[in-house]
Amino acid sequence: MAEPLTAPDPRPTSGGRLLPLAAVTSLAVLGLVPVANLLDGASIPWWSAAVRDWLVTGTAIVVVALGLGRVFGERVDGAIARAIALVLAPSPRAFQALVATLVLALTGTLAVYCFARAPFSQDEMAQRFHAHILLAGRLFAAGEPHPEFFSVTGVLDRAGRWYSMYPIGGPALLAVGTALHATWLVNPVLTALTACALYRFAAAAFGDGPGRASALLFALSPFVLIMGASEMNHVGALALATLALAALPTWATSSHPRAAPGAAALIGLGVGGMATIRPLDAAAVAAVIGLFQLSVLRREPSRARSLVVQLVVGALPVAWLLYVNARTTGHPLLFAYDALYGPGQRLGFHSDPFGVPYTPLRALALTSANLMRLDRYLFEWPLPGLVPILVALVALRRPTRWDVLLLGLIGAVVGAYGLYWAADSFFAGPRFLYAAIPAFVIFAARAPGLVAESLPAELPRRTALLVVPLCLCYAWLTPTGVSSVQMRAYYYHVGRTKLKTDISAQMEAARLSRALVFVHEPWRARLEARLRAFGLAPSEAGRLLSTADACRIQTALDAEDTRAPDDTAVRHARLLDATYSTASVHPVGGLQADEAISLAEGAVLTDACRREIAADAGGTTPYAPFLALARFDRDGAIGGPVIFVRDLGPRNEVLRARFAGRTWFRYRPRARPDDTTAIVPY
Repeated sequence: MAEPLTAPDPRPTSGGRLLPLAAVTSLAVLGLVPVANLLDGASIPWWSAAVRDWLVTGTAIVVVALGLGRVFGERVDGAIARAIALVLAPSPRAFQALVATLVLALTGTLAVYCFARAPFSQDEMAQRFHAHILLAGRLFAAGEPHPEFFSVTGVLDRAGRWYSMYPIGGPALLAVGTALHATWLVNPVLTALTACALYRFAAAAFGDGPGRASALLFALSPFVLIMGASEMNHVGALALATLALAALPTWATSSHPRAAPGAAALIGLGVGGMATIRPLDAAAVAAVIGLFQLSVLRREPSRARSLVVQLVVGALPVAWLLYVNARTTGHPLLFAYDALYGPGQRLGFHSDPFGVPYTPLRALALTSANLMRLDRYLFEWPLPGLVPILVALVALRRPTRWDVLLLGLIGAVVGAYGLYWAADSFFAGPRFLYAAIPAFVIFAARAPGLVAESLPAELPRRTALLVVPLCLCYAWLTPTGVSSVQMRAYYYHVGRTKLKTDISAQMEAARLSRALVFVHEPWRARLEARLRAFGLAPSEAGRLLSTADACRIQTALDAEDTRAPDDTAVRHARLLDATYSTASVHPVGGLQADEAISLAEGAVLTDACRREIAADAGGTTPYAPFLALARFDRDGAIGGPVIFVRDLGPRNEVLRARFAGRTWFRYRPRARPDDTTAIVPY
């Protein structure tokens, strides 16, 4: 007989309710109380509007569920029973195939509609760039003598080595898709596989019904789908995390002599593979799984031998990561992002790379901000996303060891990023919490059943079982509002249009061969690229551009170009001295936020600075998407039929010798929608 979705959990219990209630208190205080806004350390501007919407629309949803349960009581019971039977009807293998197909279709559609199958952030672009290096058979490309023409945030060009700051696993996954001419499909496929692994874990831990409910809720989470439609490396890390979780029940419960070593190998592969993509996430997952396994070994020490297999398999990808570090940054334990940003990048309480003190109070504000954003982005329901999770924890009368494992996963991920200084301002949601999504989704999916079990009266039980389906329908069918899947997708569809240009199609239309194409970025971006090439870290360059007069920076850099090579520290000191001024600076009006420059009050612009400002009048284009298309020869040099470089005006002439024999062109932004000529003679 098929197991109902609300069946009680038959697994052994693990202690009392103290841990779930402590989790409820912590999550509610940080996620439902606007601590971030109260502390003003990471304020969420849309919170008030969201709360009003949740109170009005959320209350209406509950009232509708109550009314349906009262008026159509037995019919509602029959509809719920038929829905459960429909979900349970396919075999486990067929169900996984259906869920994977659904996830692949949704993420693929969003990848096309929202992002035009293109990278949408510099993180993604930098990793695409590195993927092309890997496809050339190299771990890093040969550095350029004039890196300011190629510099973007997230890419290092040091000591003759050119590579991204991201651990090698992310670019390696993208390289597989790039080799198949389908980079944009990598994350949709990984998300589909994650859904299957999540089902296998939840079904083994809590029963087939809750497992299927969890997989379906995962498949209908807009946060999951938008991330899956992107090219962010969090998706690959989560796929490997769920691979490890899916193998854990087999390792802990199977009596077959070969089952434990096989499952241990998958756990090792999952956690070790995660380390090559997102080491901090891997450390959090490894700590939780490791403690769980130690608790199992206390009762069943015979499984200890399988851990040898797990450690050996897990060590292989980690060894590869350390080898790549040694080849790129020069030391196995020096990660590229640490090399780029310096000591301020490390975990803990200290001054961050931008010189801002990272204190426990700021950590509390950023943690609260992440959880507050999860309320909105996770499900886009007319209720905060944490509410069903908290309801499940409150209704959890007999927490099992699997419940403790999931609570540990939430605590480890939230705690790990509580030690990280960066504010999570990612456009698609609180990505720093993405590794804990399986735990959040499983608790939310089990909430209706857990509540229904604890309610003796039929009407409250029907209401509890109806709320989630009504919330899902509202989120997916409502075209507008504070919480709406359609609204969220449309927001990404119309945003950042310059990044959605099909540059490859424009290259094919221009029929270029041995071409050098100059891309004109805003003046601020040009200065920032020159400062990075000068040796400043991205944080230092950004801070200088926000506090110093742009014309003084331009003049100082032009002067440095005429000097003979000097000691780096001396050059930096000279630059800072030349740009220092006691006059107050203010942003120039009329520019986009990411294009704004600062000018000193009463400053007189030089002719060179006037030319820089005038050059932007013809339109600007971000350079990073063009670098993401770079191709490399076997010797590591940038090559291919077209090489895109940043347009630096008169400085462009220094490239004549480096790219002799190439015809020069300019990339011209479209003046109007029907303007198809993008690449014109220089």
